[in-house]
Amino acid sequence: MTKKQDESLKKLSDNLTIPKNIPQNLTAIRLSPEIRLRREYFGGLVYDTRNGNTLEVDKGAFQFLDLTANTTVRIDDLLRVLVQNKIIRHPHRSIGATLGKLFELNIFEDSNETPSSPVLTDQGNVSHKPWLSAPETVHWAVTQRCDENCPDCYARRSPVMRTELNTREALKLIEKIAGWGVFQLAIGGGEPFARRDLSQLVHYAAALGLSVHITTGKSHIDTRILEGLSDSIKNLQLGLRPDDLLGPDSRNKIQQIQSFFTTMQSIGITPGANIFVTKSAIQQITGLVKRLVHIGFHRIILLRYKPPESIERWKAENPKPYQMKKLHEEISNIIQQNPQLNIRVDCSLSFIQRYLPSKLANQLGIKGCVAADRILALGPDGSAYPCSQLVHPRCFAGNLLEMEPQLLWDQSRILRRYRLFRTQKAFTHSWCGVCRAKETCGGCRVFASDAMGGDPGCPEQLLPPLTQLGKIGRGLDLAQYLKNRGTISVGEYMKRYGVEQRTAIKELNNSPDAISISGKPAKKKMDNYASFHEDVISDIQGSIGYTSAGFPFATHEQIAEWIEGPSDVEGYPLWIKSHVPIHRELLCKSRGKKKKRKKAKRKEGKDEDIEHTQRVSGGSQFDIV
Repeated sequence: MTKKQDESLKKLSDNLTIPKNIPQNLTAIRLSPEIRLRREYFGGLVYDTRNGNTLEVDKGAFQFLDLTANTTVRIDDLLRVLVQNKIIRHPHRSIGATLGKLFELNIFEDSNETPSSPVLTDQGNVSHKPWLSAPETVHWAVTQRCDENCPDCYARRSPVMRTELNTREALKLIEKIAGWGVFQLAIGGGEPFARRDLSQLVHYAAALGLSVHITTGKSHIDTRILEGLSDSIKNLQLGLRPDDLLGPDSRNKIQQIQSFFTTMQSIGITPGANIFVTKSAIQQITGLVKRLVHIGFHRIILLRYKPPESIERWKAENPKPYQMKKLHEEISNIIQQNPQLNIRVDCSLSFIQRYLPSKLANQLGIKGCVAADRILALGPDGSAYPCSQLVHPRCFAGNLLEMEPQLLWDQSRILRRYRLFRTQKAFTHSWCGVCRAKETCGGCRVFASDAMGGDPGCPEQLLPPLTQLGKIGRGLDLAQYLKNRGTISVGEYMKRYGVEQRTAIKELNNSPDAISISGKPAKKKMDNYASFHEDVISDIQGSIGYTSAGFPFATHEQIAEWIEGPSDVEGYPLWIKSHVPIHRELLCKSRGKKKKRKKAKRKEGKDEDIEHTQRVSGGSQFDIV
């Protein structure tokens, strides 16, 4: 070591304060055998196989952890190697705090073995692309077969995949997933237990180091099958219908679920419950959770209600905005009343946690939409999609069985677009793109009309003040303002958004939602603009004509419905609706929009690739990202 490095090491040792949660006589440590490490462009990922939690750490912290993998080393020796190799360049008091945090999370363990000299391993070809080298979790629908007839099943809206992998192909696919460095394999369907070889697939995946999770819609499974799976799965989630727990005929169903739960516990499986947050479920959410707790559930995942195959069902069960707005409060109350519960929400409900400071949200692992970023979805035939809700021909990215995983992950245009959705115009020009929680939420792409833009189902975006909205935000707000108020003057625009007259005139003249009442571009503060939408309706009404008594042949509301589409299917995503059988009477008034939709489809896929700004910068300091 050089003299300068000796001085740095001495300062590090002098400044290193061992936290109280670490034994004060501790000198040697090793990485817990339940921890898996994966190097990334910013440093690396630390995956805990015991609870499924994943930490992001910078380059210094990752090297520190890597030196303790599979061997016992002295802390002083670790620091010496990191200083010698210029991984830690300056003394930093956070090292002790970080060490304490890692011990608190049981990442490290005290070791009585004879310490060995730490050796810095070759970093190999670390990807410099600003995204993960592989997904953390792969969601695999192993089959579309299912004997149940659940009305809220979203899988049935997807085109039926007649082909599913045979056992040999499925095992080969599992090898690829494990060899790629994926941490978790979430198996679903259809009904995964419809496959006779499910146990074989699960055992093989677990033997290769994957944490396996299964979601089933069954309330009875052969005990022998469960016994065979008990040592190989981390979680078994039961998809439960709210009606089965609180409906008029729920008594027999609850007894059936209770019996099934008790059977699983007796063989070492503690199942969790998946609940769709439907309109009726929110109305009874407290009673619903009480029933689950009474049965014995301690792990509950709340899933946002996704568009099912039936639009009539969607109309009946899609929660109202005011219900979604109150959901955060409802869940908070449930957690306070049941501190023993492990309640989680899926990423499409990230807006529930939008008020968390971004730093805290990152520490808690809240990242919002992670399609093609943290997750990858596979169909029964090995076909790959950005997420399990986007299993659709328009989102097909390739076939993982037929392609090299890294090639598919890095070069698929579809995966790239969804991974970088926050940079796409459809998103940046939506309220989600303006929202202050866009990095930790971003909404869900499934609900966007084009499967890429903002999420219209968010009950309340976290927006900046009107004077800080920016040009895009002002345009969005103007459209809503004109819809509610009808007109706006240049002066009112200036006052509302805090902009100069020149900016106000320019933005009003260029707005697709506003039209000058005088028919000429504005020049003065008193010049007024009306809603272009309303102006179009008036023109159509005039062209259709009026009765001799002066009444229009078509009312304002009728014309608005023709333009916007039928209101009784409002909220059902257009990209799904165009491929789902819909009753003729629901479509008869929206034919005028078909040409526009076709043009929009032809335009899709022509977006230029956009460079992605790194979200996490790997610094030389030693800290958890």
